[in-house]
Amino acid sequence: MELPPLKSDKEISQRWLEEMLARKIGCAVGVKFWSVRLPEGREGFLSEVAFVEIQYEEEIDRKDESCQLVFKFLPHDSDLQSFMAKGGLAEREVEFYKFISSKEFKVIHTELPVPEVYFADYSEDAITLVLRDLNQDKYSSVIVRDGSTLDQTKTALRAMAIIHGAGYLYLCQYGKQNNLATLAAEFRNDFYDQFFLPNLNTLVEMYKGTSLADIFKALIPLTKEIRSTSHRNPFLETVVHGDLWAGQLLYSHDQQAVSVIDWQFCHLDNPVSDLMSMFFMSTDPWVLENHLPEILEDYWKTFCKVLEKGDGDKIIQGLEQLAANVEDMWMYGFMFLAVSLHDFLNGDNISRDRLDGAMTFLERRGVFSKFLAEFGDK
Repeated sequence: MELPPLKSDKEISQRWLEEMLARKIGCAVGVKFWSVRLPEGREGFLSEVAFVEIQYEEEIDRKDESCQLVFKFLPHDSDLQSFMAKGGLAEREVEFYKFISSKEFKVIHTELPVPEVYFADYSEDAITLVLRDLNQDKYSSVIVRDGSTLDQTKTALRAMAIIHGAGYLYLCQYGKQNNLATLAAEFRNDFYDQFFLPNLNTLVEMYKGTSLADIFKALIPLTKEIRSTSHRNPFLETVVHGDLWAGQLLYSHDQQAVSVIDWQFCHLDNPVSDLMSMFFMSTDPWVLENHLPEILEDYWKTFCKVLEKGDGDKIIQGLEQLAANVEDMWMYGFMFLAVSLHDFLNGDNISRDRLDGAMTFLERRGVFSKFLAEFGDK
């Protein structure tokens, strides 16, 4: 049976579920009961979500089983669909899950801090991702307006270090072709300006009468240079999330583990880009001011452990190089914060204190003045 991606939860059928489970499990199954529950509000900016519970019987042993799954579909909004198409976002998320499910990748690393995938496919007008519902494992989102704590930040970045390390090993062994072809394609991020420019103007208004307002005005014609920060400051190349913040993380009940979700912006890039994203879209600026070396050392230890299990000879950089690259990448962090500003303010996901703290952090390090000295005459 052909198993096409679905446009919405209304297209879910018993036959589709049986074929999907048969492919996942490796034997024929009979679905006895299934139900669909929709969230009360939007679960994600770029997708529609449905929670599906299935009771089924495997034909081999006739044993009753059940599973709780999350289905992700294209957003209903036509503007969001156009936004996703322009960035190739649906393809990237699907190809990420296909990549980590490939035989070649599983030789590199068998378990990643991401939801287990049951099905992933897309067409020109549809996308369907079927993932294990981690709510049953007591994983949940933890978004703090004033910023993620030190422990929350370290937990998130340890998870990303595992993914970064495994992705790097894969690239060393297999290169960018085949399973990584889609993610290796040039990321069409010019559409960021759809949010970047209006949000810079918002920052000008928010900080009117201060020196920061003049800085934000000066940055408006320099978005291309800000977006190219990562390309100008290479460190390592690996698989990155591309939109890492607390809203894309599901923490265990004790917050000692995390699962990383929503991989629409996944691509190959400098792993420090994910650190910048987490730092400025989620982390409390006080944490960065007082614990940055500790955070970087913790991340790097995990990254190196992954590489040592695969091929220790592939470690070509060190903690000092990581810290130096972080200092070169601060404007990339500012970009993530600026691009997400309207959504964060509208969703009450950021406090003014955290926003002010992030700007103060960048000013104290001379990030804006250094950037404008280099590019301000363009």
